[in-house]
Amino acid sequence: MESIQQRAAAFERDLDRRQLRANGHDWSYYLGGQGIPVLLLPGGAGIAISWLDLTPALLPDFTVLTADYPATATSFDELADGLIAVLDAEHIESVHLIGQSAGGMLAEVLSRRAPRRIESIVFTGTGLYGPEDIERLKTRVAATESTPWEQTRAAARQALRAAWRDSAEAEFWVGQVDAAYDRAGRQGSANALRWLLDLAERLPELQQQPPWQGPTLIVRSDDDPLITETHTGRLRALHPHTEFEAFPTGGHSLLVTRPADYAAVVTGFLRRRTTG
Repeated sequence: MESIQQRAAAFERDLDRRQLRANGHDWSYYLGGQGIPVLLLPGGAGIAISWLDLTPALLPDFTVLTADYPATATSFDELADGLIAVLDAEHIESVHLIGQSAGGMLAEVLSRRAPRRIESIVFTGTGLYGPEDIERLKTRVAATESTPWEQTRAAARQALRAAWRDSAEAEFWVGQVDAAYDRAGRQGSANALRWLLDLAERLPELQQQPPWQGPTLIVRSDDDPLITETHTGRLRALHPHTEFEAFPTGGHSLLVTRPADYAAVVTGFLRRRTTG
């Protein structure tokens, strides 16, 4: 198997990096491949390269689009509107969505803001935050804004190492996320927490409104330390006919800890939606 550095280089080689100014934010995104478009939404660190182990499985048959989230955005609504602008700029009518962690939360928001542009959704390592998370997220926003920045980054690195303890490539990913924090700065990191806080506070509104109705798959690991069964259960309640796949182990990011298993489940779902 190629090293993580070689796979990262292949990601950069196989996808074109493009820029767009949209709705007051600067977007950097990647596009490549051919065929039916798939939009990959990374987690809270907002780094497109997090999909480097899924894109090779998609590129033979799909057009792949993914993005680095702009640090200036303060809500999932702003991110969703920016992604719609990216789709418009690339003349992409509709996409299959795959969202990991915070990217799955963004997928839920995006599907409601542009339902006719969504063909299917794969939610992985994700759910919906709610009342039990509000005070914790408020505390984290305040701490991010007031704690010495290097101390905050050190705590983040420690948490990531714990979350990815089952991966031999954890240090590569810790480095990627730490670099993203460095680029975003204190305010950008606080903004990323605001996406989550805004969603938690708006949960009753989301639950009262009709969700997007279409083919969905939810994938989770039973030992996910960050997303609880309650969080995932809220998604399942909104999408009662969803397919569901649970792994007994794998932590928060199956794409990092079990990339082959993850790719098999996700690409299998996509091919069932796009062939026949």
